[in-house]
Amino acid sequence: MRLAFLPLFGSIALCFLLARAQPKGAVPQTSRGPAPQVESLIKTFAGTWSTDETYDSLFLTPSGGAGHGQTIFRAGPGGFTLEEEYRTQTPAGPLFGFGLIWYDSTRNDLQHMWCINIYPDGCEMFPPPPQPGPVWDGKKLVLHVESSQGGRRMIFHEEISEITANSYTQTADIGEPGQPLRRWFTIHATRVSTIASKRGDSRTLAGRTQLR
Repeated sequence: MRLAFLPLFGSIALCFLLARAQPKGAVPQTSRGPAPQVESLIKTFAGTWSTDETYDSLFLTPSGGAGHGQTIFRAGPGGFTLEEEYRTQTPAGPLFGFGLIWYDSTRNDLQHMWCINIYPDGCEMFPPPPQPGPVWDGKKLVLHVESSQGGRRMIFHEEISEITANSYTQTADIGEPGQPLRRWFTIHATRVSTIASKRGDSRTLAGRTQLR
């Protein structure tokens, strides 16, 4: 058991010696801050959104229908990730999801993980490497995924666009490679409240009660 602590004590001693060796008044080097793309996503989406959803007769909703739910976006610790909590009632039943978006400096790319109650494995990279991650240009967030479904190659193309301070539209189109994609769902989201990315407070719109 003692041997397991030797690397830790060695690291502490090294940090102590390095700190003593710094010139007086020197500013210690800090880690790199959050990526600008993630900061921009947090600034755009952080808050609580109400969702009205329309599903076509396709994929998990063969009879089509409507849904209604809520999405909460917030900054992760240190602002290095955008977190998403999603819950809704759909024609396919209740859905509960959790997502993370972060920046991978080794790939020079955004990455996205999605967890939802209908996934057999719980969580998946979406899109999975080596496919390119989400694309965010400050006006539209795009996720384009190619995967196998029942032995068939399928394309899932999702966009969040028409973004304003208080609303956005989210769509998903699916189909086979080389064929026209079909619209599966359209979600219209309306902001209910904002969440400050640094102070962690939540402020509702229209001058209603503020929670701190």
